Amino acid sequence: MKFYFSSNQIEALQAFNLHQRQQIIDIAGSKIKPTQKFVLNLIKLAILIPPFMMLAKVDSWLFILPLVFIMVGYFVVLRPFSLYFANQYIDKAIRDFKRQQED
Repeated sequence: MKFYFSSNQIEALQAFNLHQRQQIIDIAGSKIKPTQKFVLNLIKLAILIPPFMMLAKVDSWLFILPLVFIMVGYFVVLRPFSLYFANQYIDKAIRDFKRQQED
């Protein structure tokens, strides 16, 4: 199981620029099976709910701390999980992307 923190780390996407990689990942994300989407959404909830609960209880400038947790949680945990699930469909997504470019 290999996790990627950025789309430019995925070997199959090396030949594409950032905008094209994002489009391909969106196409791959749309191909994720419903059960995998459910698991991914549960992971997102498990990571994002605690900082938002902390944020709701804080009245002072300390609200910045939960916001930092949310940002770190997204980039360090959620983005790699999203790329992991989408990576299974990258080859199909690249074919679909090239077909769209031809049209």
